[in-house]
Amino acid sequence: MLTFLFVDEDPRSLAALRRLVRDLPGGKRFARCMDEALALVRAEHPAVVVTGDLLPDGDGLGLLEQVRAQHPRTACALHAVMPPRVRDITWMDRAAPPSEVHALLRMLGAGQAHQPA
Repeated sequence: MLTFLFVDEDPRSLAALRRLVRDLPGGKRFARCMDEALALVRAEHPAVVVTGDLLPDGDGLGLLEQVRAQHPRTACALHAVMPPRVRDITWMDRAAPPSEVHALLRMLGAGQAHQPA
């Protein structure tokens, strides 16, 4: 099953993402820090991980690099003001309109749904 993991230290950002993605197919999980996110990744490997850039116990890019090291085919996106310098990490502009973020999430999920396990 397609699963998404969303990570952000700000509970309001997580609540906004929760509302935005409620109609996306697949499971959705949410975490507020790197340790919580990595525990969720260990419990069930997600197809798509989206994280904010600043976390209370690390940074989003570091989290995505750890996820990618364990699960190389996981689609990773940094939800930040500036794009990451890593080529295979998708950038989701934090100031983008919700429709644009939603479309990007659908595209990431669709790409992962067609990959062999």
